[in-house]
Amino acid sequence: MNKNNSPWVEQLKKNYLSEKLNIDIKTNILVIGAGISGITTSYFILKNTNLKVTLVEAKELASGASGHNAGQMVSYFEKQIYNMVKEFGFDLAVEAQKDINSSWYLVEQIFQDTGIGTKVNIFTGYAGIQSFEDLILCLQNMYIYKKAGLIFEKLSISNDYPYLSKIPKKYHSLFSVISKKNLLEYLETKDDSYYAMLSLKKGVINSAAFCEDLLNYMFTYFGDRFSYYEKTPIFELNLKKSLNEAITENNKIYSQKTILCTNGFEKIKINNFSSDIDTKFHYLVNGCVGYMAAYLEEDLKEPTAISYLPQRSETGNKNFDIDPYFYLTRRDYEIKDKRFNLICLGGPEAIMDDTNNYKREHPYPKEAQESIDKFIHKTYKNSPKNEIEYKYKWHGLMGYTPNGIRLIGPEPLNPNLYYNLGCNGIGILPSIFGANKVSLMLKGDRFKKSIFDPAEFKF
Repeated sequence: MNKNNSPWVEQLKKNYLSEKLNIDIKTNILVIGAGISGITTSYFILKNTNLKVTLVEAKELASGASGHNAGQMVSYFEKQIYNMVKEFGFDLAVEAQKDINSSWYLVEQIFQDTGIGTKVNIFTGYAGIQSFEDLILCLQNMYIYKKAGLIFEKLSISNDYPYLSKIPKKYHSLFSVISKKNLLEYLETKDDSYYAMLSLKKGVINSAAFCEDLLNYMFTYFGDRFSYYEKTPIFELNLKKSLNEAITENNKIYSQKTILCTNGFEKIKINNFSSDIDTKFHYLVNGCVGYMAAYLEEDLKEPTAISYLPQRSETGNKNFDIDPYFYLTRRDYEIKDKRFNLICLGGPEAIMDDTNNYKREHPYPKEAQESIDKFIHKTYKNSPKNEIEYKYKWHGLMGYTPNGIRLIGPEPLNPNLYYNLGCNGIGILPSIFGANKVSLMLKGDRFKKSIFDPAEFKF
């Protein structure tokens, strides 16, 4: 199986109104990109304002990262809070973490307000730790959280950990000691080289199905102010004093504001009416391709999400603050009305300097599967004893800005252009936070300085 075969895309019903743009149109707000960022941005604008919204997608709904991800919701950054404080200062780093934490409430609010039926599971998940270096980094992060009144993680250390006495005293109040047996049971692992674990709020969702359900809701309840076009790539965006002009293959879209919700900047040429926008950072959005695989289990268990941080000596990645880690999620999954547990695995990554070089049609590399095979057989206590028959193997592109922080808000040189893009962790919750914030900005709300502001971006 070499194709990019995502379990999330397979569950799409394709029951929404789909058409390609074939006329010139005018709108208040043009949202570019119909992944979770563009879908939720459109939703919150419709909910919080009286503006007319047009959503445009170059390919198909959720055909990018939103349909080719791990389907996991967490509220942490890829950058460690300890390093964020060093880079941005304590107050800004802490406020950013509070912002992403607030996304849990926004998710709950969306489901309450819309009544959409996308299946979502929220629970306590875990992260297993092997190295003393990672353990100390976790404690440094938790020390900052505690100082900010933000403790939302629980750290447990095995009673047989040989370096327990080396942990600085100022961190002793931040962890508890438990038996090795209990720690390994929580982590569902047979690998006894894990000596510590974090317990924290996590969730699993099919973000592609979420996009589809929310799209249909917008058609139903905001149909007089909402339109959607797919297979309609934007090639050029001309920013003017009054109306922006987006150029497609055969038509033009005129809008008062344009919001980029793409995974990077892809192939859109941006022209500003008075002075050139410094697009240097547009071309510095690095692509990280994540590789995932999944198999089915008939023995049904509760949903979970567990990350496994290996010894740093075993792996390395100079492009991020931490080394690559493996992760496992388990959730209900139905095929032809029969229920299974879907066991999803991921971790292998490849850095791509130019996101335009990524193609969803690229074959699934043999090395990625071998890496996942080795991990699952060594780590997961319920792993199949024989060769694993993967039902799905897929990959997806995550676009990282150079400083690893999401861009949310207006372009400094032209407030007719807004951003809600740039992965700063596992992107479902950050996308939703950015969507709501952009909608409130368009409503007229004012916000304090934030590390997400494009005006604060440094490269």
